[in-house]
Amino acid sequence: MSVAAAVRASDIVSRFAPSAKDAYKQAFQQGDALLAKSGITTPLRLAHFMAQVLHETGGLTILVESGDYSAKNLGDMWDSGNWHKYFTNRAACVEMAEQCKRDHGVALFSLVYGNRMGNGPPASKDGWTYRGRGILQTTGRASYADFGKRCGVDFFGHPDLVASGDHALKPALAEWDDKHCNAAADHNDIELVTRLVNGGLVGLAGRRKWFAKIWPFVIGAPPVEHSTEFRVQAALDAAGFDSGDPDGVIGATTRAAILGYRAKMKLPLTPAISNDLLLSLGIG
Repeated sequence: MSVAAAVRASDIVSRFAPSAKDAYKQAFQQGDALLAKSGITTPLRLAHFMAQVLHETGGLTILVESGDYSAKNLGDMWDSGNWHKYFTNRAACVEMAEQCKRDHGVALFSLVYGNRMGNGPPASKDGWTYRGRGILQTTGRASYADFGKRCGVDFFGHPDLVASGDHALKPALAEWDDKHCNAAADHNDIELVTRLVNGGLVGLAGRRKWFAKIWPFVIGAPPVEHSTEFRVQAALDAAGFDSGDPDGVIGATTRAAILGYRAKMKLPLTPAISNDLLLSLGIG
């Protein structure tokens, strides 16, 4: 089945990104030909592409990467291991929050993005100039220059064009094509798609949630909120067993909640969603 038989990307934007920036709305409203050129012509490819896009942009509300890091944000980045090579210790990383209040992240991005991705040293401020922008958060001087040449747009000289209505889809689709993301999407492998787009698995849970919402919509199935999995998660939460925000995707947190509930109710200890569990939770 082709995407045309289901929904357009702009339909997904309208349904799931009500606060989308105008530039992004424009990009998707006029982007069908670009999506088709990149082979995003099946429901599965479209759902995976849009799940990544909506996660990377906070539901299409983020045009450019924010440098307004708080002390807590910076502490979290240190604790996750992302920025150990740029600061001598956790305290030095957290102290950068005061600088972020003054310059909105110029010094921070110049430092952590300096001397990589084609950027010059921190003094060049390339890390700030070529920070993340657009639909897949294009980052780094080399990417801006390369995608600019390939797309015929001066992203290098005018970085904000990466997030403009006329051009936002172009660098994102070039990256999608370069990394052969369609092949991963065809296997319905969201972990591999995420690694290709992100370079790791940062935000995987959020990307799964977006996909769980988008996929039923694309294929014309009932909304995820109607699924047994979603209703089980909601019922577990109501019973005091945290399964995370209900999303219809059964992961480690939901399985732990099921086991906890089963233990309390003296049901067989299995993470399976079977009739005994549904009956106990009052799910018909």
